[in-house]
Amino acid sequence: MEPKPKRDIAPKLGRLFAKAALEIAQEMSAVALWEEKLELLAEVVKMPDFEKILRDPRLKPEDMKDVMKPVYDKMEIDEVMREFVDTLIEEKKLSYAPWIFESYVRQRKESQGIVDITLTSAFPMDVETSDALIQRVKDKFNIVAGETKVEIDPSLIGGIVIKLGDYEIDQSTRGYHERKKRLGR
Repeated sequence: MEPKPKRDIAPKLGRLFAKAALEIAQEMSAVALWEEKLELLAEVVKMPDFEKILRDPRLKPEDMKDVMKPVYDKMEIDEVMREFVDTLIEEKKLSYAPWIFESYVRQRKESQGIVDITLTSAFPMDVETSDALIQRVKDKFNIVAGETKVEIDPSLIGGIVIKLGDYEIDQSTRGYHERKKRLGR
């Protein structure tokens, strides 16, 4: 039986396994193929019937590998990827596949200098201001912007939060007060 992913550590573990997957894929010159197969695996894992199998307390890792054999054949994955997925099964982390896929895509983009940028402001900002801010961020960090989003979150009180892939720069009033609170001031 595999426990449900813990929402607080799922992204972190997803990043670790994605990093390993990306390194393997890069060595094999199969980055796009691995991305495609990891996306399929993430979809399989999210299926309600498959989730029931993952949670079955009678199922041991060796049994799960047997369950996965027809999935491997259907997905047309090679021996190296089978070993990767078997490792997830042995570590009881197969249910983390959606986070692994998401992080794999983000890390692949970052390795190509492409980073998604999200600007979150307490108040609406006009297109001219948001475009200028995005350009300044791109220039400062020497990145090519992938997807760019501008969001509004009144709970920030004031200021802005800039998210570059997994990296976050919090210049909001709420963030300032939270940091101050943590430092005991």
